[in-house]
Formats: sequence, structure tokens, C-alpha cells
Amino acid sequence: MPSDQAKQPASPELIVYNKIYDAISERRLSPGSRLVGQELAKVFGISRSRVHSVLKALARDKVVTLLKNKSAYVSEPTVEEAKEVFAARRLIEKALAHEVVSSIDAKGLKRLEAHIAKEIAAENTGDRALQLRISYRFHTLLAEIAGNQVIIDYLRELMARSALITAIFERRGVNVAVFAHGPLIELIAKRDADGLADAMLGHLSEIESFFTLYEKREVSSDLKSIFSTS
Repeated sequence: MPSDQAKQPASPELIVYNKIYDAISERRLSPGSRLVGQELAKVFGISRSRVHSVLKALARDKVVTLLKNKSAYVSEPTVEEAKEVFAARRLIEKALAHEVVSSIDAKGLKRLEAHIAKEIAAENTGDRALQLRISYRFHTLLAEIAGNQVIIDYLRELMARSALITAIFERRGVNVAVFAHGPLIELIAKRDADGLADAMLGHLSEIESFFTLYEKREVSSDLKSIFSTS
């Protein structure tokens, strides 16, 4: 659904898709939040059938989970999914580095420099959702500079899933400055494709290092079991 935006005027479905997607990416909708079709239809002023179409599109992008009874929830990635998403990002973004360096021009560099200014401004807001949204936007911006629409769409999905992963697994108190992309832009400006590829891998590994990747264990509520050894 997102790729249609560049080809034709935004449909009601696309508008609602983007609003829900942004709310998930910005963590205004938390993982596990229920998305009630009737309520969404009322909020956005569209039919329930159109809402269901939007939810199906979000489910295809792995940011919403649809159950057989048509209930919808914001997806809750597992540890394994989190690892797979970042493994996929390493594969794609390492290869993308060479495409970016070969495609970049003065206009593209100005876009990247303007984006860095936004990142710096976001650091001073204390708004974690805004900081993450701008940080993730950098990666899709690189894909746009490379000019491959398939990669743009795929990275957009991966960024949304990364936002969910961050919401669940990121350790609290992480300083957003570690996500700054200035050094990557310096390598792009130098046309250092190999250096950029290596730096991108290091950057993604650093982000992942701030996650606490373990499966949540169910907490026992059996009082007899809890107090049997006391």
C-alpha cells in the first residue's frame, strides 16, 4: 500500500494506513494494543470494510497481527524475529551502501545534511518517539537516494518493525546520540563505499547492542508455589 502514494493521489485507505503506521512507528500505539475496526471507522470517518482493508495491508507489512476472528493487534515481535529483522537489515543496508555512493550527487548530500540537522534538533527535545522516527527515516532516505522502489518499500517495512522491536527490547536510558548518522554521511561524501558498508554494519550492531534480547517469562501467580519454600 505505501508504494501507491508516489503514483496516485492518496486514497482514504492510504491516508488511514499512514496514520496508523506512524502511530505504531512513533510508539503512540504500543505493541499488543488492540485495533478495534468499529472505533477506527468512527475515528477516521470511513467504512469498516475500508478499515479492514487497511488492517490487512498493515498485517502484510508485519506491524499488525490479524486473528481468525478478525481481531487486530499491534504486533509483538519475538526475540527471534528481532534478530532476524536486524540480520535482514545488515544484508540489505550493507549492499545498499555501494548503491548510495554510486548514486549520490550534490542534491542528495544536501538532503542528508539537512536530515542530520533534524537529528541534532530531535536530541534536544527529549521526545524519544520523535528521535527514533527521525533516526529510522535516515535509512529509508538512503534507499530513496539509491532510487530502488522495491528496496524503499522493504526498508520502510523493516523500519516499522525495528520501531516495534525498540519499543519492546530497548534498555531504558539509552542516549539517542549513539544513533547519530554524521560519520556515515562523511563516508558517503568521500565516495568510500567499502568504508560505508563496514560502518553501516557496525552501526546496526551498535543499535542491537542496546536491546535486552530475551524472551519474557510468564510470572507465576500460584501463591502456594511461591510461598512453599518460605
